[in-house]
Amino acid sequence: MGSILGLFFAVISLARKRWFCRYICPIGLLLDTVSGRKLPIKSWWKGCPPLGKYIVFITAAGAILGYPLFLWMDPLAFLNNAFSAYKATDVLSGILSLSGMVVLLLLAFTSGDFWCARICPLGATQDLMGSIGSYFRNFRKPGSAESKVETAPGNAFAATRRMFIVVAAGLGFSLVAKKIGQARSDDAPLRPPGAIKEDEFAGLCLRCGNCIRTCPSRIIHPDTGQSGILGFLSPVVRFETDYCNEECNACTTVCPSGALQNLNLEQKNRYVIGKASVDTSLCLWGFTDCNTCIHACPYEAIEVRWNEEAYESFPGVDPEKCNGCGACEAVCPTGDLKAIIIRKASLT
Repeated sequence: MGSILGLFFAVISLARKRWFCRYICPIGLLLDTVSGRKLPIKSWWKGCPPLGKYIVFITAAGAILGYPLFLWMDPLAFLNNAFSAYKATDVLSGILSLSGMVVLLLLAFTSGDFWCARICPLGATQDLMGSIGSYFRNFRKPGSAESKVETAPGNAFAATRRMFIVVAAGLGFSLVAKKIGQARSDDAPLRPPGAIKEDEFAGLCLRCGNCIRTCPSRIIHPDTGQSGILGFLSPVVRFETDYCNEECNACTTVCPSGALQNLNLEQKNRYVIGKASVDTSLCLWGFTDCNTCIHACPYEAIEVRWNEEAYESFPGVDPEKCNGCGACEAVCPTGDLKAIIIRKASLT
């Protein structure tokens, strides 16, 4: 449905530049309202180049390599993420969810239309679509005023050179970002079920907050830096108070970009978030016969094992059954330092 709407608005943009911005975009309406009450300062940005168009081309170039660098700059994603603040389990997560909209509002209040006119990639995409539409409309009108616009060879060459540099930069930055993501894969944070490979996830994720907002267990949070600057605000999973319920696949059905694959319940329960690992030095089994993790595991992946050499028993994890749902970690009674935790497993 989202793709159909996107195509509909793209077609309209061919005929009417920024039609979506003028009549539909809730961000544009909100920022227009705020900019009407802006501080009395000069519009210093009037001479700024169209940064939004560069962002669009860099992102499109990066998408060729599977890492669209600035996809997260979609203003609608900022608005959507702000609605995730009420689902935050801590103050920092709430602040981060609101951060994108706060920045846009501050820009509107202090600099008027700066975001919409010079930065917004959604608006810039509509401008590009409108330019394409204008070209084809004027193509059949050789005598029209628009067809007589000066296209000096020097200007055309400069524009082509700038475009080549922008596309090359997009390809280069995307390649570097993917290599960084691949290098961090082993120590990357836990991602929600359905997450694609780590070297592509941060680029494709919109930071829209849909998965955070839809999770009934509230185990999905915005990344505060665990995966580096490239993964900032992307969703991570923590099993502090609850686990990934075996009867729920909500987060896998609401991702608009494909960073989380759309999985049915059976597929979701087979997806490996991570693997449980027991620290026997912290485990209470040998002192109190604690077996809370064994009873909590919905997949019967934890069992008591006997070590003949040490002549003692301890909880062990069957890696074939464990999908890293976190039920064991959530109920472990050892305090902040859990005796059983979910560790990242390589995605195959």
